Amino acid sequence: MNNFECRIANFEELNQRWDDLIAMHPRDNSWKKYKEDAIKHFNENSVIFYMGFLDGKAICEVCAHVDEKFDNVKNKEGLIGNKMAYLSAGRCDKEYEDKGYFGKLIRFVEKDLKDRSFEKLSLGVEPSEIRNIQIYFHLGFTNYIKTATEEYYAGREEDEPIQVVVNYYYKEI
Repeated sequence: MNNFECRIANFEELNQRWDDLIAMHPRDNSWKKYKEDAIKHFNENSVIFYMGFLDGKAICEVCAHVDEKFDNVKNKEGLIGNKMAYLSAGRCDKEYEDKGYFGKLIRFVEKDLKDRSFEKLSLGVEPSEIRNIQIYFHLGFTNYIKTATEEYYAGREEDEPIQVVVNYYYKEI
């Protein structure tokens, strides 16, 4: 992990990461829509994009939604505001999973947000994503907030959005 660095991404890094993610999912057009949303949120300053870089290449990321006045958090009641930030899009490239990189990034995010006077972090996870639930519980996201339905982009442009059940949790920092 000597060549691993966590930082807040600038626009060029964000754009490159999304181009890489789109290339990793060539048959799934939803990634293009997610990139559009990310750039919009970056320009609004409503989201902080944190990335972990290994040898200069982004391998993991998490987004912190920090401004409740923007409508970019689904089911946002109780998830953002009042010194609570909402984390989304947490992921690590497959070949770097289970090596501690994502955990190190989350600890960096926690410290940065605490320095910005946030006291709690929330996130959502689908009940079927057992591995992700285990990771988030291990990282301290054990306080249940609520369950709600979210709409995700489907994989092809002609597809209807997908409805999924999401459980929301928080941790104090």
